Amino acid sequence: MNFILAGHGNIAIEMKKTIEMIAGEYTNLHAITFQLGEGIETLKDKYLKIISQSTEQPFIIITDIFSGSPYNAAAMLAMQNGNIEVISGLSLPLCLALLHIDYSSISLEETFEQLNDMKADFIKSFSQLSKNIAKHEEF
Repeated sequence: MNFILAGHGNIAIEMKKTIEMIAGEYTNLHAITFQLGEGIETLKDKYLKIISQSTEQPFIIITDIFSGSPYNAAAMLAMQNGNIEVISGLSLPLCLALLHIDYSSISLEETFEQLNDMKADFIKSFSQLSKNIAKHEEF
């Protein structure tokens, strides 16, 4: 599986560096930026440059904001290529989860279903957890 991180400014580059700091280097993990003054066509060219250099398919493109320019450009490519999945909500827990899924037994569509099952593990509230602990200690 190939991954492309994409987002506004340098968030994708920095996210890739952070992932590699935690989980080590991934040769199939790429990052592209979307800088001020660039447009959809520039983004599509950046995606296609990475996709064309890989002999392995498919790709999962992870963007920062749903319906932002990086997402829209990726979605346009996904409409033309069934081996591309686009997921918004770029975050460190999401990326680490995606990198550790066993893709040998699931399809791209099943990947998103598996993420839905895992998303409750991504966001935690200390105050809510504290309340739950306090309730259990009362008994």
